Amino acid sequence: MSWGLLLNSLALAVPVALAAVVVGWLVALFIASSRGWVRWVALCGAVVSLALPPFLVVNAWLGLLGNVGVLKPWLPLDIYSYGGAAWVLALMLWPLPCLMCLGALKRLTAELLDAEPGLSGWPLVRTLLLPMTLPAALQSGLIVFALAFNNIAVPAILQVKVFPAQFWVQFSTSYNFALAWQYGWVLAAVPLGLLLLLRGRSVAWPWESSGVSGEVLRGRLGQALLVSVTAVAGLFVGLSVLLPLGHLIFDARIWTDILDAVRAGGQAIWNSFWYSAATATLVSVLGLAAVRWTGLRVAWLLFFLPGVLLGVVLIFLLNRPGLGWLYGGPGIVLLAFGLRYFALGWEGMRWARASMDADLQTLTDLVGLPWWQRWRHLVLRQAGPALAATWYVVYLLCLWDTETLVLVVPPGGETLALRVFNLLHYGHHAQVNALCLILLLLALLPLAAWAVFGLLKKKPAHD
Repeated sequence: MSWGLLLNSLALAVPVALAAVVVGWLVALFIASSRGWVRWVALCGAVVSLALPPFLVVNAWLGLLGNVGVLKPWLPLDIYSYGGAAWVLALMLWPLPCLMCLGALKRLTAELLDAEPGLSGWPLVRTLLLPMTLPAALQSGLIVFALAFNNIAVPAILQVKVFPAQFWVQFSTSYNFALAWQYGWVLAAVPLGLLLLLRGRSVAWPWESSGVSGEVLRGRLGQALLVSVTAVAGLFVGLSVLLPLGHLIFDARIWTDILDAVRAGGQAIWNSFWYSAATATLVSVLGLAAVRWTGLRVAWLLFFLPGVLLGVVLIFLLNRPGLGWLYGGPGIVLLAFGLRYFALGWEGMRWARASMDADLQTLTDLVGLPWWQRWRHLVLRQAGPALAATWYVVYLLCLWDTETLVLVVPPGGETLALRVFNLLHYGHHAQVNALCLILLLLALLPLAAWAVFGLLKKKPAHD
């Protein structure tokens, strides 16, 4: 393995981080200065873009700019390049800086604007808005850099040689642990450095404060700036959300291939659902049980590690006599997913607990309510939405995950995400679209179940 690949990874991750921060900041300014349904559409677009499976985005651009892409005759750009990989990764990751910068902008108060009534337009951005959002922009830039540096799926599909992808290829063909430890420390150093840089720093999220109204901020930005942020927001929400979904829905072959895909991938569909649901439940329960253990923040290291490096460690530890019951069955999948996403479940449970009324918690402690009554009457009523959101985020990430599973998948344990990942290397775009549609339906399944449960709960009882 050449150390030049490390420079290739840095050359890919740095422009992705810069582009994601710039686009995210501009879209965040648009959302903060918008009102009504426009704000909610843009905010939902950012969240949906962050939640879309990466292979859906890649497949859409392959259909446009691949070797037989529909735009290839008129737009001769090479998607199989570092520029193509950087473009796709930036489209996937800009919502993270957007949400973090929007949280910082929500801390803007009317008093700060009234302190200098004549300040507007670019001077307002330069002297107030940029300094206010700079910490969030730097934090999100570091996170995007780590995610882009350790990403394997996008560079592998686009045939771009980077350090993590070559690490996976070389280990999967030789299972040379000595070589894995020799180069694997580089992949671990990036998330470790990220955690050290972000240690003790708070992160602002847009739901934590209301900020000034969109009308007030809109009036102070000026027409030229408003036009610029509106154009950027419309362009990137369209390219990140509408284009992949439109490419999926309006592909005529998808509706003829979907039944065949269901018949051929029935076991993979079931594996994807139950692996994801079981991991999300397990991670949420363990996170809630360990919510007071602040030292578990180190678990974020496992989240930012490349999934294949985690797989190498699990193979080294568990591929031994007497552990076949765990290594050769679904237990290895639940363990790998659980380790990778435990930090999300734990942090989500901490946020949920922090949203609860402290006085009510003290009252239930004094009264001595049993745990099931406390859970029903206090936790679910006050923190239920936060608990459900945490479960759903982990469920989605497990549903899309390929990197964590690619080395440790047991016999008969293939998921839809792994099947899509393999098919994309051979250009089966119609089958990939059909499988992506099935994955999206699986993603919507918990939301549909929740909606049905809500309707049944509101339905009046009949005598």
